[in-house]
Amino acid sequence: MRILGNEDMEVDISLSEVEAKIKQLNGTKSGGPDNLHPRILKELAHEIASPLARIFNESVNSGVVAYDWRIANIVAIFKEGKISDPGNYRPVSLTSVGCKVLENILKEKIVKDIEVSGNWDKMQHGFTKGRSCQNNLISFFEKVRVFLDKGNAVDLIDLDFSKAFDTVPHGELLVKLEKMGINMKIERWIRNWLKGRLQWVILKGELSGWREVTSGVPQGSVLGPILFNLFITNLGTKSGSVLIKFADDTKLGGIANSEKDWVVIQEDLDDPVN
Repeated sequence: MRILGNEDMEVDISLSEVEAKIKQLNGTKSGGPDNLHPRILKELAHEIASPLARIFNESVNSGVVAYDWRIANIVAIFKEGKISDPGNYRPVSLTSVGCKVLENILKEKIVKDIEVSGNWDKMQHGFTKGRSCQNNLISFFEKVRVFLDKGNAVDLIDLDFSKAFDTVPHGELLVKLEKMGINMKIERWIRNWLKGRLQWVILKGELSGWREVTSGVPQGSVLGPILFNLFITNLGTKSGSVLIKFADDTKLGGIANSEKDWVVIQEDLDDPVN
C-alpha cells in the first residue's frame, strides 16, 4: 500500500520555470496538430509565460488534459532503400509544443521524486542525465574485462526489443508509476494524458483517419523516454549476469566456462522479470 505524504501535494509550476523552458525551444522544429509553432512561443516567451503557467498548474492539479495535448500528426521520414517500400520510412510523431513545455517541467519533477525515493535504475544509461552511450559501453566492458583477465570464457548477448516504445501496456506502466514515489497529481495527469490518445498520418498533404493509441509511450513526446525507462526499471534486477541498459538496447554478459554457467545466462534470458 502506498503511504500518502509529499506525493499528493499540490504541484506548483512557477512563471520563471515556464519562461525558461519556452526560451529553450528550438524555433526550427515543426509544430503539432494545434498549429502552434515553437518559434512563435519562443519569441513571445515573456508575454505568454504567465497564462501558460496558470494553464499548466490547473491542468496538473485537476488532472484534466486538453484534447490538443493527446493527439499527434504522424509523418514518414525516408531512411534508405526503395522509396516504394513502407518499411524504409521512420514514423515521426509531432505533438503539441505547448504540452512539450509542460512535459519538460514535469520530467524534472519526476526525476527529483525518483532520486529522493531511491527508485532510480542504476543499470540504465539511456535518456539519463550525466550518462551516455559511451559510458554505457565503458561500464559494461570494464566488468567483462575483469572476467577475461582471470582467464574466463565470456558470452556476450546484445538484446534489442522489437517495437519497444510502441508496445508498452498502459495498465502495467501506470501500476509501476504508482509504486515509484512520484507526486500523485503528476501520476494522475500522466494517466489522463495517456488516455484517449489519437493520431493520424500526414503524407503529401493527405490525411488518414484518426486512430486510437491503445499502447506505448508517445513517441515525439518529452515524457515518453523517461516513462519507458521507468517501465523497464526492474529488468535485470535478479540477473546473475552483467546487465546494462541503454533505453531499449540491453547488453548481457556472463562467465561461460561450463554448462552450469550457460544455464545461468539462459535463465537470465528466460526470466520474465529480466
